Amino acid sequence: MTRIISTISPRTKKLQGIDVGRINCAFGPKEEIAELAKKIKETWKIGLLLDLPINRKKARTNSLSASELINLAKHIKPDFVALSYVKSHRDVENFKKHFSGTSIKVISKIEAAEALGDLERIIIFSDCIMIDRGDLADAIGIEKLPHAQKRIIRKCNEFGKKVIVATEFLMSMVNDSKPTKSEVVDIANAISDGADFVMLSEETAVGNYSQHSVDVMRRIIEELEDKYKIILLSAGMSAAMGSLTANQHTCLVDIGGTTILEEQLKAFKACNIDDEDIVIGTGKGDCAIRDFVCNKLKKTDIEFVYNPWFENSNMLVTIWLAREFIRKGFIVIYGDVIFSPEILRKIIKNQNDIVLGVQKKSCDEEDEKICVQDGRMALSKKYGSLPFPKHKCIPADEVYGECRNSKI
Repeated sequence: MTRIISTISPRTKKLQGIDVGRINCAFGPKEEIAELAKKIKETWKIGLLLDLPINRKKARTNSLSASELINLAKHIKPDFVALSYVKSHRDVENFKKHFSGTSIKVISKIEAAEALGDLERIIIFSDCIMIDRGDLADAIGIEKLPHAQKRIIRKCNEFGKKVIVATEFLMSMVNDSKPTKSEVVDIANAISDGADFVMLSEETAVGNYSQHSVDVMRRIIEELEDKYKIILLSAGMSAAMGSLTANQHTCLVDIGGTTILEEQLKAFKACNIDDEDIVIGTGKGDCAIRDFVCNKLKKTDIEFVYNPWFENSNMLVTIWLAREFIRKGFIVIYGDVIFSPEILRKIIKNQNDIVLGVQKKSCDEEDEKICVQDGRMALSKKYGSLPFPKHKCIPADEVYGECRNSKI
């Protein structure tokens, strides 16, 4: 789930629902910064981010030098320190040397136009990236900001680095109790693009509706992230069912007047998963599946991806082909599996990054066999010598059950 960073000032009262407290070290004396940091870490007991105004071009109320700011951060021991106006990976490399041997993670703030020219290496050298949209828009032109934001988020996601989107999410709520509609959409877009954190600045540092601003942002996050993208794997050859699947995928086999696919869609609906969050990966019988879904079932919001290599590829290829529809988490389900909605609810509620749904049962030779140890998937003791396909050849005495679906 996308998390919330809130900027904290001496006037900010205790905030509920935030994950990280940010202190802008351009304001206030060292003693005040240290006292705020102690409150965030020891009293509020949340993560701490110190934003160090090294190379800062905007106004400040203190004149702490770069060395004083770095020494202050080492003394406070925050979870993160942010470096302003990064222009190249060399800036990050040199800055990180000051914190070697510590657990402090370095955030590079992308707010200079030069940073976009060295973006990939900056991401690689950084622990996290912050998109400071205010200064970045001034540097590259406000009309170029949306594309830059999407590009930076996409690259961070590709390299597995956390990314923060900051600046003016709920600016109207500094003085107004209700956000504008465009602000709500802005937050939603950042989350949908793949932001790991969204950040409040003036809204919680000096605003009149600090807690309410956090509540609004939290509600938007929860509305968007209660749902996962579903990838239905319906691309395989379906050879195991003989003449029943000679000309169609297993998902369309009649089972007492309905189909496996219809039963799956009913389960999704029971779990409040909308059609627009479903992606069907097709291969064999692609046209038949599309015709069935769009014309017979009248479902036009479901997305499709076609795997042209379905005869000799595995499910990872289909997932890769569906990548453009995935921003954060997704659930993978075989197209030939009927399951109870309760199983899917349990998977959705599980907070682990990777979850594998397993049906505990005695398996036959065609099942997707799974070994489980201490609640985790384990390899068969004989894995190295098992014939292909290994997951179907695990000895019966080692098998816990059968794989049903997974969340990633």
